[in-house]
Amino acid sequence: MINLMPPDMKEQIRYAKMNRLVLKYVWVTIVVVGVLGGIFGGAYYLIQQQTNAVAADVASKEQDINAQSSALLPKAQDASQRLNAIKYVQDTQTRFSLLIADLVKVIPQGVKLDGISLTGNDQAPVTLQVSAEKYDDILALRNSLVVSPRISAADIVNITSPGSGAPWGGTLAIGFKPGQSK
Repeated sequence: MINLMPPDMKEQIRYAKMNRLVLKYVWVTIVVVGVLGGIFGGAYYLIQQQTNAVAADVASKEQDINAQSSALLPKAQDASQRLNAIKYVQDTQTRFSLLIADLVKVIPQGVKLDGISLTGNDQAPVTLQVSAEKYDDILALRNSLVVSPRISAADIVNITSPGSGAPWGGTLAIGFKPGQSK
C-alpha cells in the first residue's frame, strides 16, 4: 500500500505514535513509582511500628530488671560478704589435721602420743604428752620433731620416771616456723 499523504502529515502521524508510546511509558513509570513508593511507605510504617514495640518492650524489661536488681542486689552483696568472711576464716584457720599428720610422720616407733594441747593460736607453742618404754625414745621424738619442715623448735618440758614396769612419760613444747601452723 502506498501512502500518498503529504510528508508533514506523515511526520505528525509518526510524532503522534511516538507521543502515545512515550505517554504509555510515562504512565507505566508513574504506576511503578507509585507502587514502589507504596511498598516502601508500607515497609517503613511496619518497621517503625516494630521499632516502637521493641523499644516499649525494652523499656518494660529494663524496669523489671531495675526492680529485680534493687531487690536482689543487697541480698547478693550480703551473700558475697558472707562468702568472703568464710573464705577468710578458712584461709587463716589453723589446720590441726595437718599438724597431726606431720606428727605421725616423725613419731618414732615405741612412742605413744597421749595428749596434745591445741590452742588455736599459731604463735603459742603446742604441748604434747607422750609415753614411751625407754627414755631414749622420748629424746628421739624431740630430735625427729626438730627436723620436721614445719617445726622451728621442740623442747622437752619434763620427763617423768616410771615406777616399776610403767612407761616413761614426757611433755614436749613445739614451736612452729612462721606461717607453718596453718
